[in-house]
Amino acid sequence: MAISIDGIISSSRTILRGEVAGSVRLVAGVLIFLVMLAGIWTVNGWNVQQQTSLKSQQNRFNTLLMLADEYKALNPSSSSSSRPKNVDVAAVFAQVSENMSLGSRVNRITPDGRNQSVEINRLYAEELADMQRQLMSRGVKFIAAEIRALPAGKERLFTISAIIGPSNS
Repeated sequence: MAISIDGIISSSRTILRGEVAGSVRLVAGVLIFLVMLAGIWTVNGWNVQQQTSLKSQQNRFNTLLMLADEYKALNPSSSSSSRPKNVDVAAVFAQVSENMSLGSRVNRITPDGRNQSVEINRLYAEELADMQRQLMSRGVKFIAAEIRALPAGKERLFTISAIIGPSNS
């Protein structure tokens, strides 16, 4: 039995025209199959795209973690283990002023949120530097300061108005 191309084409035409019994179901089945195949192909494309996007986001996140670790390694002095997290600024300033015997030269110390506003008169340059060192060693820093220099003989005395606060803020 030889199959000719003309015979296949004429048989296909009769099926597509609906002249053969059950041909409508066959055409509908083929169309449903093609629609399902197209749907599967589309969903698969979305899946591949989502997997690619997820891998890209994972790589970006890993890069960000690596950069954060490198940044932390650059400044080890700011690590949380080197200084206490909650510093009582007023108590630290009171200790430092007592150690330095500032006494009546401290005009004002008032709370300013977590920070303290202080005013100290008649400080020598060495005393100012020593006070800054002692405060820093206890976890307190100058956030803002206004320093006025007044002549006192051959030397200068300083008046300082400052806001001091925790170093880790």
